[in-house]
Amino acid sequence: MKTKNIAIVIMALLMLSNAAALATVKAPAWPYLPGDPVQLTAVDGVTSYFIITLSGVPVGYDVHNQAYPGWCINPGKYMPRGEPHDVMLYSSISPPVLGSVNWVAINYILNHKQGAIQDVQDAIWHYTVGFAPSDADALAMIAAADAHPGYDPMTGAVLAVLCIPLDVLGHDPVQETLIELPPPPSGSGLSPGYWKHNVKVYCGGPGHYSGDPHETDGSMESYELWIQTHIGGQGSFTLEWANTQFQNNAYKSMWLTIANWFNAAAGLSPYVED
Repeated sequence: MKTKNIAIVIMALLMLSNAAALATVKAPAWPYLPGDPVQLTAVDGVTSYFIITLSGVPVGYDVHNQAYPGWCINPGKYMPRGEPHDVMLYSSISPPVLGSVNWVAINYILNHKQGAIQDVQDAIWHYTVGFAPSDADALAMIAAADAHPGYDPMTGAVLAVLCIPLDVLGHDPVQETLIELPPPPSGSGLSPGYWKHNVKVYCGGPGHYSGDPHETDGSMESYELWIQTHIGGQGSFTLEWANTQFQNNAYKSMWLTIANWFNAAAGLSPYVED
Protein backbone atom coordinates (compact mmCIF):
# COMPACT_ATOMS: atom_id res chain seq x y z
CA MET A 1 0.00 0.00 0.00
CA LYS A 2 2.85 2.39 0.84
CA THR A 3 4.41 1.73 -2.56
CA LYS A 4 1.15 2.55 -4.30
CA ASN A 5 0.74 5.77 -2.31
CA ILE A 6 4.23 6.85 -3.27
CA ALA A 7 3.45 5.96 -6.89
CA ILE A 8 0.34 8.11 -6.80
CA VAL A 9 2.29 11.10 -5.53
CA ILE A 10 4.99 10.59 -8.17
CA MET A 11 2.48 10.42 -10.97
CA ALA A 12 0.59 13.48 -9.73
CA LEU A 13 3.83 15.49 -9.53
CA LEU A 14 4.87 14.40 -13.02
CA MET A 15 1.49 15.36 -14.42
CA LEU A 16 1.65 18.70 -12.64
CA SER A 17 5.11 19.41 -14.03
CA ASN A 18 3.84 18.75 -17.57
CA ALA A 19 0.50 20.52 -17.17
CA ALA A 20 1.55 23.79 -18.80
CA ALA A 21 2.90 22.07 -21.90
CA LEU A 22 0.06 19.60 -22.19
CA ALA A 23 -2.56 22.30 -21.75
CA THR A 24 -1.67 23.53 -25.23
CA VAL A 25 -2.68 20.20 -26.79
CA LYS A 26 -5.99 20.60 -28.59
CA ALA A 27 -8.39 17.99 -29.82
CA PRO A 28 -8.77 17.93 -33.61
CA ALA A 29 -11.13 20.51 -35.04
CA TRP A 30 -14.68 19.28 -35.50
CA PRO A 31 -15.54 17.43 -37.59
CA TYR A 32 -12.51 15.19 -37.34
CA LEU A 33 -12.73 12.91 -40.40
CA PRO A 34 -10.61 10.00 -41.69
CA GLY A 35 -7.94 10.87 -44.21
CA ASP A 36 -8.29 7.51 -45.96
CA PRO A 37 -11.25 6.01 -47.83
CA VAL A 38 -14.10 4.41 -45.93
CA GLN A 39 -17.00 2.36 -47.26
CA LEU A 40 -20.48 3.72 -47.97
CA THR A 41 -23.64 1.71 -48.54
CA ALA A 42 -26.87 3.52 -49.47
CA VAL A 43 -30.51 2.45 -49.45
CA ASP A 44 -33.64 4.51 -50.00
CA GLY A 45 -34.61 6.50 -46.94
CA VAL A 46 -37.90 7.12 -45.19
CA THR A 47 -37.22 10.59 -43.79
CA SER A 48 -34.23 11.39 -46.03
CA TYR A 49 -33.38 10.63 -49.65
CA PHE A 50 -30.91 7.94 -48.59
CA ILE A 51 -29.99 6.07 -45.46
CA ILE A 52 -26.22 5.93 -45.74
CA THR A 53 -24.25 3.44 -43.67
CA LEU A 54 -20.53 3.96 -43.21
CA SER A 55 -18.17 1.09 -42.52
CA GLY A 56 -14.43 0.68 -42.24
CA VAL A 57 -14.18 3.87 -40.17
CA PRO A 58 -11.32 3.66 -37.65
CA VAL A 59 -12.08 4.64 -34.08
CA GLY A 60 -11.32 8.16 -32.97
CA TYR A 61 -13.27 10.19 -35.52
CA ASP A 62 -16.49 12.19 -35.50
CA VAL A 63 -18.07 9.74 -37.95
CA HIS A 64 -18.70 6.15 -36.96
CA ASN A 65 -19.65 2.80 -38.43
CA GLN A 66 -23.36 3.50 -38.41
CA ALA A 67 -26.29 4.78 -40.48
CA TYR A 68 -26.85 8.48 -41.24
CA PRO A 69 -29.53 10.45 -43.08
CA GLY A 70 -28.16 11.02 -46.56
CA TRP A 71 -28.83 13.08 -49.65
CA CYS A 72 -27.78 13.02 -53.28
CA ILE A 73 -25.36 15.65 -54.58
CA ASN A 74 -25.29 14.70 -58.26
CA PRO A 75 -28.47 13.23 -59.81
CA GLY A 76 -26.63 12.66 -63.07
CA LYS A 77 -24.87 9.61 -61.66
CA TYR A 78 -26.22 6.30 -60.41
CA MET A 79 -26.23 5.10 -56.82
CA PRO A 80 -26.21 1.29 -56.55
CA ARG A 81 -28.45 0.47 -53.60
CA GLY A 82 -27.12 -1.89 -50.98
CA GLU A 83 -23.63 -2.14 -52.49
CA PRO A 84 -20.60 -0.76 -50.65
CA HIS A 85 -18.15 1.50 -52.39
CA ASP A 86 -15.15 3.52 -51.28
CA VAL A 87 -15.53 7.21 -50.51
CA MET A 88 -13.52 10.05 -49.09
CA LEU A 89 -15.21 12.17 -46.44
CA TYR A 90 -14.91 15.96 -46.40
CA SER A 91 -16.47 18.61 -44.19
CA SER A 92 -18.74 21.02 -46.04
CA ILE A 93 -16.84 23.83 -44.32
CA SER A 94 -14.43 24.83 -47.12
CA PRO A 95 -14.19 21.36 -48.74
CA PRO A 96 -11.28 20.63 -51.10
CA VAL A 97 -13.73 19.34 -53.72
CA LEU A 98 -16.96 20.85 -55.10
CA GLY A 99 -15.80 24.15 -53.69
CA SER A 100 -18.04 26.20 -56.00
CA VAL A 101 -21.20 24.75 -54.40
CA ASN A 102 -23.00 26.99 -51.91
CA TRP A 103 -22.60 24.71 -48.90
CA VAL A 104 -23.76 27.43 -46.52
CA ALA A 105 -27.14 27.38 -48.23
CA ILE A 106 -27.29 23.58 -48.23
CA ASN A 107 -26.47 23.45 -44.54
CA TYR A 108 -29.17 26.02 -43.90
CA ILE A 109 -31.67 23.82 -45.73
CA LEU A 110 -30.63 20.70 -43.83
CA ASN A 111 -31.32 22.56 -40.61
CA HIS A 112 -34.56 24.20 -41.79
CA LYS A 113 -36.38 21.52 -43.78
CA GLN A 114 -39.86 22.03 -45.19
CA GLY A 115 -42.22 19.76 -47.07
CA ALA A 116 -41.48 16.26 -48.26
CA ILE A 117 -38.21 14.39 -48.86
CA GLN A 118 -38.21 15.28 -52.54
CA ASP A 119 -38.67 18.97 -51.74
CA VAL A 120 -35.53 18.94 -49.60
CA GLN A 121 -33.64 16.98 -52.24
CA ASP A 122 -34.76 19.34 -55.01
CA ALA A 123 -33.59 22.33 -52.97
CA ILE A 124 -30.18 20.69 -52.49
CA TRP A 125 -29.93 19.97 -56.21
CA HIS A 126 -30.69 23.63 -56.89
CA TYR A 127 -27.33 24.46 -55.35
CA THR A 128 -25.32 21.46 -56.52
CA VAL A 129 -26.41 21.15 -60.18
CA GLY A 130 -28.60 24.19 -60.83
CA PHE A 131 -31.92 22.33 -60.71
CA ALA A 132 -34.98 24.59 -60.83
CA PRO A 133 -37.74 23.12 -58.64
CA SER A 134 -41.37 24.19 -58.99
CA ASP A 135 -42.75 22.95 -55.67
CA ALA A 136 -43.62 25.68 -53.20
CA ASP A 137 -41.80 24.08 -50.26
CA ALA A 138 -38.58 23.65 -52.21
CA LEU A 139 -38.78 27.25 -53.44
CA ALA A 140 -39.41 28.46 -49.90
CA MET A 141 -36.32 26.66 -48.61
CA ILE A 142 -34.20 28.12 -51.39
CA ALA A 143 -35.51 31.63 -50.71
CA ALA A 144 -34.86 31.26 -47.00
CA ALA A 145 -31.33 29.96 -47.59
CA ASP A 146 -30.58 32.83 -49.99
CA ALA A 147 -31.86 35.25 -47.36
CA HIS A 148 -29.31 33.96 -44.84
CA PRO A 149 -25.94 34.13 -46.64
CA GLY A 150 -24.19 34.64 -43.32
CA TYR A 151 -25.56 31.47 -41.76
CA ASP A 152 -22.95 29.64 -39.69
CA PRO A 153 -23.28 25.89 -40.38
CA MET A 154 -21.37 25.15 -37.18
CA THR A 155 -24.34 26.39 -35.17
CA GLY A 156 -26.83 23.99 -36.75
CA ALA A 157 -28.22 20.72 -35.49
CA VAL A 158 -26.46 18.89 -38.32
CA LEU A 159 -23.56 19.54 -40.67
CA ALA A 160 -23.26 18.23 -44.22
CA VAL A 161 -20.31 15.89 -44.70
CA LEU A 162 -19.46 15.16 -48.32
CA CYS A 163 -19.05 11.52 -49.36
CA ILE A 164 -16.99 11.61 -52.53
CA PRO A 165 -16.58 8.26 -54.29
CA LEU A 166 -13.20 7.33 -55.66
CA ASP A 167 -14.72 7.37 -59.14
CA VAL A 168 -14.20 11.13 -59.01
CA LEU A 169 -10.52 10.27 -58.95
CA GLY A 170 -10.84 8.01 -62.00
CA HIS A 171 -12.86 4.94 -61.01
CA ASP A 172 -16.42 3.75 -61.72
CA PRO A 173 -19.07 6.52 -61.79
CA VAL A 174 -21.04 6.55 -58.53
CA GLN A 175 -23.10 9.40 -57.12
CA GLU A 176 -21.57 11.94 -54.82
CA THR A 177 -23.65 12.09 -51.65
CA LEU A 178 -23.70 13.80 -48.29
CA ILE A 179 -24.62 12.73 -44.79
CA GLU A 180 -26.07 14.71 -41.91
CA LEU A 181 -23.55 14.72 -39.08
CA PRO A 182 -24.80 15.75 -35.61
CA PRO A 183 -22.50 17.97 -33.56
CA PRO A 184 -20.31 16.66 -30.73
CA PRO A 185 -21.60 16.89 -27.17
CA SER A 186 -21.12 20.25 -25.51
CA GLY A 187 -21.34 21.65 -22.02
CA SER A 188 -19.23 20.69 -19.04
CA GLY A 189 -16.02 18.76 -19.40
CA LEU A 190 -15.66 15.02 -19.37
CA SER A 191 -15.28 12.85 -16.30
CA PRO A 192 -12.20 11.06 -14.92
CA GLY A 193 -13.81 7.85 -16.13
CA TYR A 194 -13.90 9.19 -19.68
CA TRP A 195 -10.27 10.25 -19.67
CA LYS A 196 -9.24 6.90 -18.21
CA HIS A 197 -10.18 5.47 -21.61
CA ASN A 198 -9.00 8.41 -23.69
CA VAL A 199 -5.58 9.46 -22.46
CA LYS A 200 -4.17 9.39 -26.00
CA VAL A 201 -6.30 12.42 -26.77
CA TYR A 202 -4.60 14.40 -24.04
CA CYS A 203 -1.20 13.30 -25.30
CA GLY A 204 -1.94 14.53 -28.82
CA GLY A 205 -2.44 11.11 -30.40
CA PRO A 206 -5.36 9.76 -32.44
CA GLY A 207 -8.81 10.31 -31.07
CA HIS A 208 -10.82 13.14 -29.62
CA TYR A 209 -13.62 13.87 -27.21
CA SER A 210 -16.57 12.21 -28.95
CA GLY A 211 -18.67 11.51 -25.87
CA ASP A 212 -18.19 7.75 -26.16
CA PRO A 213 -15.52 6.40 -23.78
CA HIS A 214 -14.47 3.79 -26.33
CA GLU A 215 -14.11 6.04 -29.36
CA THR A 216 -10.36 6.49 -29.39
CA ASP A 217 -7.47 4.61 -30.83
CA GLY A 218 -6.09 2.31 -28.15
CA SER A 219 -9.18 2.46 -25.92
CA MET A 220 -8.48 1.28 -22.35
CA GLU A 221 -4.98 0.11 -23.15
CA SER A 222 -3.98 3.70 -23.95
CA TYR A 223 -3.95 4.58 -20.25
CA GLU A 224 -1.58 1.76 -19.35
CA LEU A 225 0.60 2.64 -22.35
CA TRP A 226 0.68 6.28 -21.28
CA ILE A 227 1.72 5.34 -17.75
CA GLN A 228 4.40 2.96 -18.98
CA THR A 229 5.75 5.58 -21.38
CA HIS A 230 5.76 8.52 -18.98
CA ILE A 231 6.51 6.80 -15.67
CA GLY A 232 8.89 4.14 -16.91
CA GLY A 233 6.73 1.03 -16.91
CA GLN A 234 7.10 0.31 -13.20
CA GLY A 235 5.22 -2.75 -12.03
CA SER A 236 2.84 -0.81 -9.78
CA PHE A 237 1.49 1.15 -12.73
CA THR A 238 -0.74 -1.44 -14.35
CA LEU A 239 -4.08 -0.92 -16.06
CA GLU A 240 -5.82 -2.78 -13.23
CA TRP A 241 -4.18 -0.51 -10.69
CA ALA A 242 -5.19 2.60 -12.65
CA ASN A 243 -8.80 1.44 -12.89
CA THR A 244 -8.87 0.86 -9.14
CA GLN A 245 -7.46 4.30 -8.39
CA PHE A 246 -9.91 6.05 -10.68
CA GLN A 247 -12.69 4.44 -8.68
CA ASN A 248 -11.09 4.96 -5.28
CA ASN A 249 -12.86 7.73 -3.36
CA ALA A 250 -9.71 8.34 -1.35
CA TYR A 251 -8.08 9.79 -4.49
CA LYS A 252 -11.23 11.28 -6.02
CA SER A 253 -10.03 14.87 -5.72
CA MET A 254 -6.71 14.13 -7.42
CA TRP A 255 -8.33 12.29 -10.34
CA LEU A 256 -10.85 15.08 -10.82
CA THR A 257 -7.98 17.57 -10.96
CA ILE A 258 -6.16 15.46 -13.55
CA ALA A 259 -9.36 15.01 -15.58
CA ASN A 260 -9.81 18.77 -15.72
CA TRP A 261 -6.27 19.22 -16.98
CA PHE A 262 -7.35 16.90 -19.77
CA ASN A 263 -10.52 18.92 -20.33
CA ALA A 264 -8.55 22.16 -20.53
CA ALA A 265 -6.26 20.62 -23.14
CA ALA A 266 -9.30 19.58 -25.18
CA GLY A 267 -10.83 23.05 -24.96
CA LEU A 268 -13.64 21.90 -22.67
CA SER A 269 -14.94 23.52 -19.53
CA PRO A 270 -14.20 21.77 -16.21
CA TYR A 271 -16.06 18.64 -15.25
CA VAL A 272 -18.27 19.22 -12.22
CA GLU A 273 -19.35 16.35 -10.02
CA ASP A 274 -23.13 16.06 -9.49
